[in-house]
Amino acid sequence: MPPPQPANLAFDDVVIDFAGRRLLRGGAEQPLEPKAFAVLSLLACAPGQVFTRDDILDAVWGHRHVTPGVLNRVVTLLRHALGEDAQHPRLLHTLHGTGYRFDLPAREEAADSVTLQEERRVQSDRRALEVDGSGAIPAPSGKRRLWLIAVVVAALLAAVLAWWRDASSPPPVSPAPKAGPATMPTLVVMPLKAIGNDGAGRELADGLGEELIGTLAQIDGLRVIARESTVIAAAESTDPTRLTQRLGITHALEGSLQQAGQHLRIRLRLIEAGSGRALWARDFDRDATEVLALQREIAQAVATSLTLKMGLTAGSTAKSGDAEFLRRYLAAQALLRSRQGAVDRTVEPAEAEFRALIRERPDDARAHAGLASALGTRAYRRPHLAAALRAEAMQEAAITQRLDPSLPEPYFLQATAACRDNRWEPCLALLAKTTTLAPNFYPARYQQAMTMSQLGYLQQAEAIVREDVARDPINPGKRFTLGRILDTLGRHEDARAQFERSDIFAVYGRWFNAVWRKDYAAAVRIAEQDLGNEALRDTEAGRLKASYVASSRALVDPSFWPQAEAEMRTFEAKTGLLNFNRVLMPDAGNHAAELIHKLDVLRERSYSSWDLLLWTKDLAYLRRDPAFQDYLRDNGILAYWKKHGFPEQCRPQDEGAVCD
Repeated sequence: MPPPQPANLAFDDVVIDFAGRRLLRGGAEQPLEPKAFAVLSLLACAPGQVFTRDDILDAVWGHRHVTPGVLNRVVTLLRHALGEDAQHPRLLHTLHGTGYRFDLPAREEAADSVTLQEERRVQSDRRALEVDGSGAIPAPSGKRRLWLIAVVVAALLAAVLAWWRDASSPPPVSPAPKAGPATMPTLVVMPLKAIGNDGAGRELADGLGEELIGTLAQIDGLRVIARESTVIAAAESTDPTRLTQRLGITHALEGSLQQAGQHLRIRLRLIEAGSGRALWARDFDRDATEVLALQREIAQAVATSLTLKMGLTAGSTAKSGDAEFLRRYLAAQALLRSRQGAVDRTVEPAEAEFRALIRERPDDARAHAGLASALGTRAYRRPHLAAALRAEAMQEAAITQRLDPSLPEPYFLQATAACRDNRWEPCLALLAKTTTLAPNFYPARYQQAMTMSQLGYLQQAEAIVREDVARDPINPGKRFTLGRILDTLGRHEDARAQFERSDIFAVYGRWFNAVWRKDYAAAVRIAEQDLGNEALRDTEAGRLKASYVASSRALVDPSFWPQAEAEMRTFEAKTGLLNFNRVLMPDAGNHAAELIHKLDVLRERSYSSWDLLLWTKDLAYLRRDPAFQDYLRDNGILAYWKKHGFPEQCRPQDEGAVCD
């Protein structure tokens, strides 16, 4: 008879809850579709055992209508959920040409997990393979095949029962989690203090602190808090206990920058957040031209102290410019990151500075990367110039890759071009390359989440954004994005909790959330009060307010719909943009094809996240319309699904798909 399935398997910061059909990492549940969890159950219940691809396909899918790409996608999802790097796997190993093996970390003794008898059987299997010497994996015996099926059937039955319970009762309201000490080592890099009061020193300190966050984020197994949350928390308190509560950190890095001519000294302390104890205090001295080596030296010191492995990519060994060149470069990057102010006061001055820096140092890879990013951003902000700007951005990206292929910006620009063209495989592959090189490169992580959402893989998008929230826990923008995806999934109370932790800029998300929850009084209040708030600084808010107020009232009293539609037409005539309230009108189903087309135009323009309305659970009428089949086919989404697997809410039907 097959060995009993353990209740759970725990190691590092991972818990596989077989009984509850959950995977938790760092205390956070990782969304997994039932088939993916079934594969994980199969492999993790027999650590060290090799499973051929046919073993897995037989046990989980019964080999019915399944292509190898489906298993590849599931393994990719599992690696992401486990926090694994496919190039350097620790848990889930690929045996090329054969199959997969799940290994427990060395010297882990997980309670209530793998029995001694099972471990001995695994060791026996390993010895048998070694003695055989052929490297061939024996076909599963009849008993083993029955055992494989029994394990998977148990996991799938648990999944079905859990789904039935969820579907037959309203989802519980998830309370906002209390921040506390993180299981995964989590570091906050406090803003560097500039010794001296000159503005140039502060620009250097701010810029180097931002770059240091990016460098430290490349350490395997270390989560680094993003700058936005760091700045917000540091403005409130620098006390380690308070930072632990706000950010969920285990360690803090704090210090100062002192400049003397071309010489830089960064004085740092690595602090254990729970106790406030300093693990070390060190000075790092370098010439300004060696700033990249300086950052890597600091990262190595942190990794060594936390007994973590350096995952840093092999960057260029070329020196950068002098201290003034470095200051100007960092100042231009700060302008580029700025979300406030018009394009002619932020992006365009940054572009001009990068061009000036390149004239001084034509082979400076980072300056070329900065110019490429500035051009890409300006293309988005200046649509009438987009084609020419994007062409030049791609030229600068190619120059950057020739000078230093370890920089992430070129891959991101190439990824966004592939995404715009519906070339989904290179789009996702290049985004993965970008985030491997720069784990805290949030534009790429946001694009990853949006692309997965646009392909219908909403659970995978949620997992990406939840990790972003863990890295940037008090940044209201990350809460807004998570709220939007949760609303798309139909989990409106969970979404509401995220919007409440966002800011005034989430006003449209909060309005739709109130509508989905049928809290029409809240919808009226948001439309009347928040859309008129000067802090919103939204040029379209004044034009939209009347339609949102009328739509809010129409949801209570349908006699207001003619007034609401008139306001929508006025907005659309003035802006050429779709008024999203149209999806709520009583006759919206009669205009589904037109709405699908206009939402697709929004997606192509990367205008906003509101093309996710196509996937919103409450708007199923859009996905039932025949035009949705054209949308899937014409944009290459259906072809991608057939190769890589259908999303959880979709299934093949005839030559198309049915999506709930």
